[in-house]
Amino acid sequence: MAVSNDIQQLVQEGRAAALAGDTFTARERFRRATELEPENVEAWIGLSSAVPRLAEKREYLQRALQIAPANTEAQASIQYVERLLAEGLQLAPSRRREEQHRSGNASPLLSTPEQPATEVEYCYRHAGRETGLHCVQCNRPICAECATPAPVGQLCPECRNARRPRNYQVSAANMIVGGVVAFFTALLLSIPVALFARGFFAIFIIIFAGPALAELIVRVVDYVTRLKRGRPMQIAVGVGIALGMLPTLWATSNIFLLFFMILAISVAVARLR
Repeated sequence: MAVSNDIQQLVQEGRAAALAGDTFTARERFRRATELEPENVEAWIGLSSAVPRLAEKREYLQRALQIAPANTEAQASIQYVERLLAEGLQLAPSRRREEQHRSGNASPLLSTPEQPATEVEYCYRHAGRETGLHCVQCNRPICAECATPAPVGQLCPECRNARRPRNYQVSAANMIVGGVVAFFTALLLSIPVALFARGFFAIFIIIFAGPALAELIVRVVDYVTRLKRGRPMQIAVGVGIALGMLPTLWATSNIFLLFFMILAISVAVARLR
């Protein structure tokens, strides 16, 4: 668990450094994360965003796709990188160089210095924040808080969410349905658990039957939400399980039911990641 937290911290530090323009630190953090966990897709995609050479970006994105072939962010990014390579570029273009290249006014391999912006732009989600960042996909201005590093440039929240797999695109309705279903399923299961989980038999239920019953709650939620995943679903289902078991816990004062509730929430959080 400590190693997993360290890797997540490295990935977060790498993203923050990339947004701040500190590509050296970003590369260092992402590389360290890939060394600690070679199968970490986020670290490979992050590393691709911190290197300037398109060939390196392609290599790291290919590694990410070997681990997770269905990752839509890596798929979209490698298509963009392949297109730039096909056009003859060797380095990831800045927004200004890319516009010059498309208009035919500059060589794609020539690195020209950035010129100061003549027009002040504001984040489209935070009207009072000046910014020089643009979403590489929709080209709208975004502030550092809204930007997510991509292998080439950065993405706004809307484009970032659009690249996520469908089961990670969670709506408020999905959260409500998942939470309500988890509530009633947990309420129904908590009654027999509280009645039979006593003495030595309680230990048997918690150790052997507990994980299966907790998995049952997640399966029911999966069925009604069509396999929705992510942090919002983890929170909604976890809260639903807790609220569903509290009435029985309050009525019976069975301490073993509390252990079962913790187990069920842990299983739900792990399965809905």
